[in-house]
Amino acid sequence: MNIFEKSYTVSAIIFTALLFSSLIFFPQLRPLQRLVPICLLGMIVNVGLMFIVLRDIFSRQFDDPNRKYLWIALVLLFWPSILYYLPRYGFRPRAK
Repeated sequence: MNIFEKSYTVSAIIFTALLFSSLIFFPQLRPLQRLVPICLLGMIVNVGLMFIVLRDIFSRQFDDPNRKYLWIALVLLFWPSILYYLPRYGFRPRAK
């Protein structure tokens, strides 16, 4: 990942945590007229995050070829797996 992708992924994770916590602690954000635009913004940010992470998985060489498919499935089915993938593989340089 380059510097832009790293900074985007970190800011998207921080944004998601802030969005989730603000919806829990501020009930005035829960009515539908406020909830829809907030969640739409969250969806747009997380689609960008998913694109960057999936592109990194597809372009990375793993020791076991099945590990690539495992990571694709984990990232698509269980979003918090990104929190483990990024420090473990994503922020490290790819092998040429």
